[in-house]
Amino acid sequence: MPNEQTPKASPKASEPAAAGRSLRRNKKQAEHSQTVIIPQISPEVLEQARRAAAAGKNRQQVEQEAIAAAEAAARAKAEAAAQPKEAKPRQPEQKKPAKMTRAQAEAELYQNIHDDHLWLNNPVMVRGLGLAPIVAMASDGNRAMMLCVTAILLLTATRVLAVAVCHLTGNRFRAMVYAYSAAIVYVPAYLILYQLFGTDLTLLGIYLPMMVVEPVIIKRMEATELETIGEAFRRGINNTIGVCVAILLVGMLRELLGVGTVFDHTVLAFAPLPLVSQPAGGFLLLGILAALWTAVGGAYVHYKREEVRHLYADRKR
Repeated sequence: MPNEQTPKASPKASEPAAAGRSLRRNKKQAEHSQTVIIPQISPEVLEQARRAAAAGKNRQQVEQEAIAAAEAAARAKAEAAAQPKEAKPRQPEQKKPAKMTRAQAEAELYQNIHDDHLWLNNPVMVRGLGLAPIVAMASDGNRAMMLCVTAILLLTATRVLAVAVCHLTGNRFRAMVYAYSAAIVYVPAYLILYQLFGTDLTLLGIYLPMMVVEPVIIKRMEATELETIGEAFRRGINNTIGVCVAILLVGMLRELLGVGTVFDHTVLAFAPLPLVSQPAGGFLLLGILAALWTAVGGAYVHYKREEVRHLYADRKR
């Protein structure tokens, strides 16, 4: 008998078997190559586990505590959501300032200039009030200081007292009210000055009682409108500061130029201009200072007026 040969499988029949073996081999390789993912544990969980282990708690107790804490947090959140929100009070809208016309801006500028008794409307340097005591007695720093204290004690108190009396009299007899008010205030003011300066107060001579009729005080009686006591106090303080600045400036300059000292402290080894220690020299020095003061103040006022004119040039008057 001829040798029977085993029939060979056709290539088409062997392809599915090979494909199956390849898939099984790839699956096994995939199973062996899978990466084991370890879940990350947060530091808070680790800390809780550490505390539970330290306290000797088992797993069931830890889970119960975690559930209770979660329920408490959820309950608190629900209560907070159930509470009605407080309505915030509505803030009133701030009204923007209305735009001023050119005339209003100029009027405001003039009012500011009038109220500036320190520089632009100084009672001494600009309006020329109270020159006699300054020219005659403010020849050095010490006398200027005494005049300043006198002005502080007299000007504001007299103005406030006179305005209070004018409110009672209906703004009648203004001249008499202001004169008597200054005389009444002068008596306690003199006692205070004597306690401060002693016999040096006699250096002022007749010019100390002349402060009772100081033009800065008497000038106010010419105004027909009656100001309030608060306005009288504020304006009296402003006038007092302006007068004191002028007196101290003139007194220290006269002492420096006439003697070479300031408040008896030597500044210059020689006296540049001894004439200013005399009343005539003091009058000349005061005139020069007033001219410079007014020139600088006038230049500033002119600048502010031009600024207002340019800013409000496109607005109606």
